[in-house]
Amino acid sequence: MNEAWRYFLLFFGAAFVYNFLLIRFIGLCPFFGISNRLETSLGMSISVIFVMVMASSVCWVLRSYVLSPLGVEEFLYIPAYILVIASLVQFVEMVIKKTSPPLYKAMGIYLPLITTNCAVLAAVIESTRPGFMKLNIEYGYTFLEALIFTIGVSVGFAIVLVLFAAMRERLDMAPIPKFFRGAPIAFIAAALYSLAFMGFQGMFGL
Repeated sequence: MNEAWRYFLLFFGAAFVYNFLLIRFIGLCPFFGISNRLETSLGMSISVIFVMVMASSVCWVLRSYVLSPLGVEEFLYIPAYILVIASLVQFVEMVIKKTSPPLYKAMGIYLPLITTNCAVLAAVIESTRPGFMKLNIEYGYTFLEALIFTIGVSVGFAIVLVLFAAMRERLDMAPIPKFFRGAPIAFIAAALYSLAFMGFQGMFGL
């Protein structure tokens, strides 16, 4: 298989076929909490892309050249990964607070909660220990494969978050019965989005 095609399939599968939010249902807290405004969704999307990609890169190096050689990977990889993620989130939080105070205020608690967002940790674990969710950890991605996989996951996360926010803004103006407004219609819309994304399954043999 052509290398470029293999990398494309890795990216496409991570972003669409096995989308973390709509197919694997990972990281739903910010998905429902932030997606009521398009502006905050864009800010969260950029933050998540940066944190996921950087955390994956740093943790791949950490695992390959520190944890594994020392024989402590099985015991320390989760605390080590969380420490890396928390440091990156702190950096992003300081940058947003400095450059865009209104966006920082609008994102509220969900920005620091990226630290404990299971989607970020799952992406980092999957990129450094691929197949972990399926109890198959005998093999690993190269650095480039891990990077492409994480970019795919984060881009898929961002696309879904922004699309869902755009839909929720339209729903706020729609003549929806009062008892369906808010969380009920959001869950119904998310379910329909999930069904739509299931149409990607089977494409290119994925």
